[in-house]
Amino acid sequence: MSQRPARKGAVLVIDDSDISRAEMMRVLEEAGLEVIGLASPIGATRVILTGSVCAVVIDIEMPSLRGDRLAALFRGNPRMAGVGVVLVSGEKNEELTRLAIEARADEAVSKSALSGLPDAVRRAMARGESQRPFRGEDV
Repeated sequence: MSQRPARKGAVLVIDDSDISRAEMMRVLEEAGLEVIGLASPIGATRVILTGSVCAVVIDIEMPSLRGDRLAALFRGNPRMAGVGVVLVSGEKNEELTRLAIEARADEAVSKSALSGLPDAVRRAMARGESQRPFRGEDV
């Protein structure tokens, strides 16, 4: 993990591909963000609610639960209303955008354009900040 962003909060990266997850984490860490990685959506809710996660980067194509469905579940949970959501995929941009809109994600980034991931995460974090309920000292 590298230095924290100016504001307290980590980015949770969920991707079943070790290579893709490591690459996204590297890009985010090099941008100065604190990053946590999970290989599966299992346990993600617990990590978000018990930690100081301010944004989640979710791969769409995962075997146990599609990322767009996971994002929609997060959006349906009032306790996660303030968590920024970024969907990533190798899908064509039009399909990725459509899935992100349907899941109510804040941002969508193609895996072929990961250099834009840190900015997308920061925008998602900023949007989430305005909706984030008071959680004491981050629960």
